[in-house]
Amino acid sequence: MCSGELTSTWNEVRILGVRIHNVSRSRAVEIMERFVTSRKPHIICTPNVDYIIQAQRDKELRDIINSADLAVSDGMGVVCASRLLGTPLFMNVGGRRVVPEMCRLASLRGFRVYLLGARPGIAQRAADRLRQDHPGLQISGIEHGYFSLEEECNIVESVRKSHSDMLILAMGTPKQEKWMYHHKLELEVPVIIGVGSTLDRISGAVSVPPKWVTDFGLEWLYRIFQEPRRLGKRYLINDPIFFWWVLKQRIGLGQKRECP
Repeated sequence: MCSGELTSTWNEVRILGVRIHNVSRSRAVEIMERFVTSRKPHIICTPNVDYIIQAQRDKELRDIINSADLAVSDGMGVVCASRLLGTPLFMNVGGRRVVPEMCRLASLRGFRVYLLGARPGIAQRAADRLRQDHPGLQISGIEHGYFSLEEECNIVESVRKSHSDMLILAMGTPKQEKWMYHHKLELEVPVIIGVGSTLDRISGAVSVPPKWVTDFGLEWLYRIFQEPRRLGKRYLINDPIFFWWVLKQRIGLGQKRECP
């Protein structure tokens, strides 16, 4: 499969000008497997509500997401917005959910996985957990995301020399999207995916909500109680703005391009 097969209107949804491919989690992992076997570099984005809001004022970010080889929904807010627009996404694919599936595939197929990002020590803890859950998983490299501009060339070279099949990048948006876009060819990794805070959750640095909380779409409330200062504005202010813009798109009043 070439990435062009994913760009037909049949397989995509547009939310406030941001393209998201309408695929299930299993389908997304299948596509990644084919990307690996192609040996060509591919970028995968995981847009959530915050990404889409940032993309309204950051054209470079919006263009990167829209040109990604695969963009999958992250969060029930995005799924709910797609339903409001009458073009429902299959499911919330999400970085936290898809990374373990990627590692399960990697352990079965012998793919090499590189973890890059998060605070010092977090990627190592995430690697330990992933190895425990997926015996035989080959972790080809581990680096935290707090490197200087002077160290960046060494990081890129480390990834390239690792001959990895998958690079899991956890730097937060828009840094991770811009970083992987600008270094895609140098890295020489077939699958490069930006996953935000996923390594923090896998490592246990941030607790994961119970399944019933996720099933009822209340993960946002759970996370606010965990990190009220960091996430309060995002969920209590930005989310209502986001859904107001989505409603405007739904009734044909256009879409706003700048965040207040």
